[in-house]
Amino acid sequence: MKPFHFLTNAVRAPEIIAILGRWGFEDLLLQLDTPQFLLKNLVRDKVAHLSTFERIRNALEELGPTFVKFGQIAGTRPDKLPQPLLTELKKLRSHVEPQPFKKIQPILLKELGEPLDNVFENFPDAPVASGSLGQVYKAKLIENGRWVCVKVQRADVAKTINADFEIIGWFARQIHQRFEGMRPYNLPALVDQAYDRVKEELDFRNEARNAATFQMMNENPERVFAPEVFDKYTTRRLLITEWVEGCAPDEIPSGTENARDLAKIGGESVFHQIVVAGFFHSDPHSGNMLVTPDNRICLLDWGQVGQITRNMRFNLADLFAGITSRNPDKVVDTAERISTSNRPINRRKIEQDVTLLLNRNTQVGPSGTKIGTMGLELIHTFGINGIDVPPDYALLAKAILCVEETAKGLDPDFDIQACARPYLIKLNRERWSPKNLFRHNFWPILRAMKSLQEIPSDFQRLIRRFEEEDVQIKLHHTGIDGLQDTFRNAMNRLTVGVVTAALIIGSSLIITTGVRPFLWGYPAIGMIGFMASGCLGFYLVISILRKSRRDR
Repeated sequence: MKPFHFLTNAVRAPEIIAILGRWGFEDLLLQLDTPQFLLKNLVRDKVAHLSTFERIRNALEELGPTFVKFGQIAGTRPDKLPQPLLTELKKLRSHVEPQPFKKIQPILLKELGEPLDNVFENFPDAPVASGSLGQVYKAKLIENGRWVCVKVQRADVAKTINADFEIIGWFARQIHQRFEGMRPYNLPALVDQAYDRVKEELDFRNEARNAATFQMMNENPERVFAPEVFDKYTTRRLLITEWVEGCAPDEIPSGTENARDLAKIGGESVFHQIVVAGFFHSDPHSGNMLVTPDNRICLLDWGQVGQITRNMRFNLADLFAGITSRNPDKVVDTAERISTSNRPINRRKIEQDVTLLLNRNTQVGPSGTKIGTMGLELIHTFGINGIDVPPDYALLAKAILCVEETAKGLDPDFDIQACARPYLIKLNRERWSPKNLFRHNFWPILRAMKSLQEIPSDFQRLIRRFEEEDVQIKLHHTGIDGLQDTFRNAMNRLTVGVVTAALIIGSSLIITTGVRPFLWGYPAIGMIGFMASGCLGFYLVISILRKSRRDR
């Protein structure tokens, strides 16, 4: 992202400052480098009854779609943010006014490359849905007569997102620099990662590829599916899929045989995506699902997915085993294996925190703590203790929580552990099968044996070079570049000081001689020497002061 400047965001910046002030964040604004002219007319609403995290959520909603999108993405990072804030971010809902069709039509025409009448029958002016990135229309294709879902990117959305993320990034950097207690959360890095994810979502071709990948790996296409994508018309700013009729899962009467069947099918599909395919929908809540009239589940919005490798899945199985056996030592061992950082950790402290978490959630399942909730809390525990897990694990925990909540709405007795158990058993069988062990260890063992065979010849070559006195030892000192520059600058200043002192002494001697010509009644050579030494001394003092100010 580009660096943020208030002058280049003269319209948006005052609006953001005013909204933050209304939601009770004027104390924060006063502690940051916020220009004073933006703080003159702050008006604070009566928000004392709300918690800090509630005020953050309300401020994000009022700030608009980009900030809501950022909050939703940040809500998938339990390793970086505290749980109460994640709970509030989960409530974020984007209320976006649709853009008029006259703004959307030029984008449609450009992406299609031909008039609308050549592709659709009577394309509607009003969208059926409007989001922060795009608008959705229901139309009918001329070529095959099928009803389709036309998702078009909003006009100037990329420009708006870039400008808003510059402002978000500025706030994150200021908070990171000025509040020591916030530094462990590394907000600037969190903003950069969220910005990268939003940029991915801006390219609708990614969503099309994700849906196609799921269809290819789907084990039960007769019951669970993604909308068919029409690649012929899909571009970076336009996505056309089949139109799927259906209702949201929460509209299905709870506890019926049909509802229990849908809960079981949905849960099995998500665990197949996670454990078997390693490619899963990152946000399978009820708003991203449709139940068709023939009782099939359609998963919508494939803009963001999670991906975990085979080894990550094996570690996931170990993590589940450690949780279910209530073994904090095994949980921490697995966490250290999956960590993406090499920072030293306090092993005793993290084991105590994990033990406390396991003891606090003694009952996990239908009548106790949700598995997804516990997974998010566990990832947060890892994060605050210096263990950074891959973001896909956080997406995985969120996906499990979403499907658990949706399934519980359909079937109050839904047990996600029973749903996951067959897939985890299958994963462990695959992991420890002789065939898999042979496949994963044969080539490393072969390479190691080959290296052992080369050791005698390598050793002989080394001895021969010693005998021929052809061995050189190169030493390279690191970290002394700054010392060299400091020494060079000091010597330059010392030289200027010596020259200045010599000019002063020489000029003083010449003035006492009375040698002509005179300047202002004194020998001219002496006066010129005094002026030259004065200039050099003034330059030396200014350079020292400027260097001291830069080093502060």
